[in-house]
Amino acid sequence: MRMPGLLLVPLAMVAFASAGQARPSAPSTAADDVRELGKSIEHIHPDPFRSVSRQRFESEVSALARQAPALSQDELLVGVMRIVALLGPRNGHTGLFPGDPSHTRELHLYPLRLYAFTDGVYVVDATDATLVRSRLVAIEGMPIETVLTRVEPLVPRDNPSNLRGLAPHFLLSAEVLDGLGIADDTGPAVFTLERPDRQRVDVPLTALPASRYIASFPDPLYGHYPSILPRASRPLYLTGSARPMWARTLSGGRAVYVGYNAVQAPTPAFLRKLTRLVHGAKVRRVVVDVRLNGGGDNTTYGPLTSLFASPAANKRGRLYLLTGRATFSAAANFAAEIDRDTRAIVVGEPTGGGVETYGDTFPLTLPTLGWTVHIAARYHERKKNRSDHRLAVEPDVPVDLASSQYFAGRDPVLERVLRGL
Repeated sequence: MRMPGLLLVPLAMVAFASAGQARPSAPSTAADDVRELGKSIEHIHPDPFRSVSRQRFESEVSALARQAPALSQDELLVGVMRIVALLGPRNGHTGLFPGDPSHTRELHLYPLRLYAFTDGVYVVDATDATLVRSRLVAIEGMPIETVLTRVEPLVPRDNPSNLRGLAPHFLLSAEVLDGLGIADDTGPAVFTLERPDRQRVDVPLTALPASRYIASFPDPLYGHYPSILPRASRPLYLTGSARPMWARTLSGGRAVYVGYNAVQAPTPAFLRKLTRLVHGAKVRRVVVDVRLNGGGDNTTYGPLTSLFASPAANKRGRLYLLTGRATFSAAANFAAEIDRDTRAIVVGEPTGGGVETYGDTFPLTLPTLGWTVHIAARYHERKKNRSDHRLAVEPDVPVDLASSQYFAGRDPVLERVLRGL
């Protein structure tokens, strides 16, 4: 399982994608699409009523189908998103994602990349580079806090940390803002920004078709976009973000740092190198960083968990696991096993993925509306974790990130772990 990429779709379609897309039987109206969506979720999802009652779910589906003829296209979009998000936590793979290339009716996105720091939502990249480092204050005069409150019920999530990562991206959809009544149609919208000098400016932005937006912002890492920072000032974990896994020593050889960015089988050469590093005579700390790991194949990380559970690494105060909102899907499974089976100290944010989750999505085409909804078709529960129903792996040492630290190229999470070496 792997996380949804930047406004794209869950990549965890292993078991069902090859079967082709599910297609409603000859629907002729938007109302037919809505009713078919409800039926398909009940049929495909392993447990659709774990977090919402059947009565409420079916009532919401019926109400939207009944109202469909009087609603605009964008109001229908918001309605469909709201119904899917009713499935609640553990369902970050299930949703209608604005940047999904399989939509036949393409959505539009305003040309910013946003990230929620402790001190607000900031622009971390933009087609207009002068907007970077600005804090988002309002959209069309509505305070950003209110915008987020309206957008959040539409966002698929495994847990609150996952929601915190995704919500700022969903509010960039012009259709979502129009469907919520925040913006007028999908034309230009005014974004009120506070620049680093504290001056506030109203900036009219025109939304891009999703395909152009994705081409402009090719980074899949939820707003941890390293190219905006000068290469010399990028924090360590971003310098290696393009590599699935890598390792090096820090602090004069007293720490081993492992950037584990994708859950895939380690090569024999990498495993030999990592084993040698972990057994180094000077090593006092082993740091495993999964903050940018969106998942992959959770049957492949056994050699790594075995190494980190070995006497060479598994000592309290020696082994550290760094987690964040983008730690999702199979990476959250890995984090849960390290947390349970070793004496690791977890540092950072709660994982964005749950210990157990619903994945391997089935793409449902809504032909009249023109959108694809991805519906989880499999419940992922690790055998060793059957009694572990946490929504996230919580940090032993919570460390959040302020905008000033990010733009200065600092990494307070790693700094906290290396303190005293």
